[in-house]
Amino acid sequence: MSVSVPVGKIHEFLSSSLIKVIDTMASMQCKCVGHEAYSGKQAFSPQIDPAKDNSKRMFASSVGFAGEINGVCYLFMTENFAYGAGAKITGLDREDLDDDVVRDVCGELTNMFAGTFKNKLADLGLPSTLTLPTVVQGKRMAISTGGTAEQYRFTFEVAGLNIYADLLLSKRS
Repeated sequence: MSVSVPVGKIHEFLSSSLIKVIDTMASMQCKCVGHEAYSGKQAFSPQIDPAKDNSKRMFASSVGFAGEINGVCYLFMTENFAYGAGAKITGLDREDLDDDVVRDVCGELTNMFAGTFKNKLADLGLPSTLTLPTVVQGKRMAISTGGTAEQYRFTFEVAGLNIYADLLLSKRS
């Protein structure tokens, strides 16, 4: 059975949630520049565009939610974005940051993003609770999407760099 939230609402909630979190936490302007549905396909981490970003790796963070609606929110952030946001959020100079601090920042950004999104769903009568964030880093990652009813990828631009938000919604049992 499919989740009972109109696709337009999902797009609106996801976009407005990430835009609000990036603005509030990092004081950076964020805009959605595209989205696609990829239900039934394997989702690989987005490719870094070397013309825009010289990052060598991505940070991927996820937070799940379970309740009346179940799913996972993912953020894929390039190394340059993650370190830049980390500097803004912590107040540290970029060269004073290390991967541990940046992973914490990525996890918190994703936690706030997923929390804002799930609260909008709760306003529609679909309450849920969040899982703890998980953060990994690497050059190429894939998401196993078995059992999901709906899958979306959104592309956002912040300070000339792309970040990506994936949403997987589970079938209701």
